[in-house]
Amino acid sequence: MKQAIIVIGIAVLIMLVSLILLCVESKSDRQDELDRVVSAAVKQTVRDSQIQNQTNITSDKEMVAQFIQNMCTSISSDGDIQVKVMGVDYKEGMLDVLVTEKFFYLTGRQEKISTRKCAIYQ
Repeated sequence: MKQAIIVIGIAVLIMLVSLILLCVESKSDRQDELDRVVSAAVKQTVRDSQIQNQTNITSDKEMVAQFIQNMCTSISSDGDIQVKVMGVDYKEGMLDVLVTEKFFYLTGRQEKISTRKCAIYQ
């Protein structure tokens, strides 16, 4: 009986440690993905805005819409994403955004991660 209690205790302890490690790894994976996706989307949008005779981006609002489309097609996580435009100028090829993602851990706790990226066409 004593051995059964020890085995159950060790099993519970292993499960708790595994859950903690999974939560920590989940946040760093999401942060890495958000940084990578936002950076690529900003660069692509700025590059697209400066192509000669292009008709996709003819205003600041269209540039922001193009950025959001580029970002949403690349991201695979299921969190709620909020985009705050800090600065935009489609004529000069400048875009500065702050992207925040809210997600839930397996335990039900909510977490928020953010990244800010800026690109200027040269």
